Amino acid sequence: MKKFRLYCGEVIPDVGLYVKQYVKENSEVEVYIGTDSADRRETIYVTTIVFRHPGNGAHVIFRKEYEKKSPDLFTKLWREVEKTNEIAHHVRKYLPSEKILTVDLDLNSLSRHASNIAHDAARGYMIGQGFNVRTKPQAYSASRAADHLL
Repeated sequence: MKKFRLYCGEVIPDVGLYVKQYVKENSEVEVYIGTDSADRRETIYVTTIVFRHPGNGAHVIFRKEYEKKSPDLFTKLWREVEKTNEIAHHVRKYLPSEKILTVDLDLNSLSRHASNIAHDAARGYMIGQGFNVRTKPQAYSASRAADHLL
């Protein structure tokens, strides 16, 4: 698994242990995972894990990956979903059973937006996996944190 980093660039050797320790030290924290992408010569994917401290900001770690440019919008959006799903499953193993994990999908529920083409399928897929799901505009770990890091 590609390594996660702190915003300063420091590599996190084991993201699962990092999450476990961070949540243990900050019991009030809420955990969100999301992925955003951008097409350049390649498609760049940024997956974030956001530790939200209610009323007191957030701590963000991320990984950035480069892949062959996506052939179409649906494929690119579905890869975002797959990357979010992969990390969410990994992280969930390290969280206490009472801790709620939410995935943020960078998809819009409104049909006038292009990202709507994958919305219903992706949302149902992630709910079926047992995750709480948010989409735009509430999906800030994907639409804001990951977007910022792109």
